[in-house]
Amino acid sequence: MRVLIVDPEYLVALDGEQVLFDALGCDVEIAMPRDYPAILENRRFDVVLIDVRIIQDDVADAARRIAATEAKVVLSSLSHVNANGFAQWPEIPVVLKPFDDKTLIDAVKNAATSDRDVSSPPR
Repeated sequence: MRVLIVDPEYLVALDGEQVLFDALGCDVEIAMPRDYPAILENRRFDVVLIDVRIIQDDVADAARRIAATEAKVVLSSLSHVNANGFAQWPEIPVVLKPFDDKTLIDAVKNAATSDRDVSSPPR
């Protein structure tokens, strides 16, 4: 499994990378917010774990970019407001930060095997 972690906090992304690699043995790549569109255009991922702050101003654009790669999505958030989902993209799971290892692992595994269509227009 290939996972792209996009987070404005590099140390948070490193933590997620270590958790996912140790538990799932997957290939994890980290991208800064400014770099992720180009990375999505040039590489394939099974799951994209992306911070809601990165996409909140243009959820539709993020959904389009990610759907074009056929990757599944898991959102991450520091805000407990998003604990039950991100209002602008409610069908996508949200993992709160700092990461709980089991929650992160389960969310990524479930997303990878999900039939969820991430190209559905977010609200």
